[in-house]
Amino acid sequence: MKIVNICLAGSFNYGWGYQDNLISKYQHKNGNDVTLITTRFINDKKGDGYLEVPAEIKFDNGVKVIRLEHGLGRRATKLFRHYRGLYKTLKIEKPDFIFIHGLQFLDILYVCKYLRENSNVSCCVDNHADYTNSAKTKFSYFIHKTLWRYCAMQINKYASVFYGVLPIRCDFIKDMYGISADKIELLAMGADDELLEIGKKKIQKIRRILNITEGDFVIITGGKIDIFKSETISLMKAVNEIENENIKLLVFGSIAKELEESFNAQLSEKVKYIGWLDQKEIYNYICASDLGFFPGRHSVIWEQIVASGIPCVFRRLPKTDHIDIGGNCLFLEDGSELEIKKTLKDVLRKDIYIELKKRSLSPRRNEFLYSQIAQKSIKDVQKVQSNK
Repeated sequence: MKIVNICLAGSFNYGWGYQDNLISKYQHKNGNDVTLITTRFINDKKGDGYLEVPAEIKFDNGVKVIRLEHGLGRRATKLFRHYRGLYKTLKIEKPDFIFIHGLQFLDILYVCKYLRENSNVSCCVDNHADYTNSAKTKFSYFIHKTLWRYCAMQINKYASVFYGVLPIRCDFIKDMYGISADKIELLAMGADDELLEIGKKKIQKIRRILNITEGDFVIITGGKIDIFKSETISLMKAVNEIENENIKLLVFGSIAKELEESFNAQLSEKVKYIGWLDQKEIYNYICASDLGFFPGRHSVIWEQIVASGIPCVFRRLPKTDHIDIGGNCLFLEDGSELEIKKTLKDVLRKDIYIELKKRSLSPRRNEFLYSQIAQKSIKDVQKVQSNK
């Protein structure tokens, strides 16, 4: 079918491993004609500030990417998310199915107009907002509770399914926007099938590069290491203090300036910083590891690790139980240095690790592959449509 993905609630980065990139990539690989309509905004290398590219049409993983011109000045466009030409572009593309990534953009009203005039077109909406990344100030809360709630109510007339990419983000759709719970489902983030398979073929090469011997036990952690993930330093300290020279901890990602001194103090023969990694490299290093250990805030790397079939340790956070596929992981309750050290010692016990490894290879890990996630989104909408 002809699928149009609309990503006007934020930025879009060519070649990145974000959900909007990979959903559209695997929609295309599953045999569909796929277009993605987005903004001129991209992120800088660390994923922080907004940069800009021209309004243009390019291809990314076989997907036609159309970037629309700002509809207002740069600052106003970022706030209200109004662009030029969305309705006209939809009329040209003639989609059978529209996947809206993030409903927080004013031009969703043009999508409603198109769907009203083309009742045969299916639609679903996903949500990446929750109370940790959105509605944190009085002004932001007001915008979500009024403007974006209004947009949600309008698209609700046409959308078959509303997805949250985390359970807590499903709750946000219901509580903030007033969408009925029976229209909300979880569509978890996950891993790029292709990059995962490539990573599995490079295990020995990566371990040779890192001078890892057959008897070494490799732990991986990382991401954006800032004040919300300062527990990473506690993990580094715990690895250094455990009297086992075969434990190797690999840390990747960006380090916040205020943590640099304490971070560097923990680097050693056992704790190695491998720098900022692109998506391909992340999969290579995940596959070369024996354990994922993430004691801080959630990131999509959690779902990627689960998809890889590698045992994990995660911080227990509200509404993140979906990553437990039947005993593949252990959870930290408070993330303290003492708890991290104790949990590490437990995992290093042969009987516990073997059981974790066995459960990590459950077929349920495939639910976190984007080939499956992309198919699920289409099947869910088709199911709703057939029941009408």
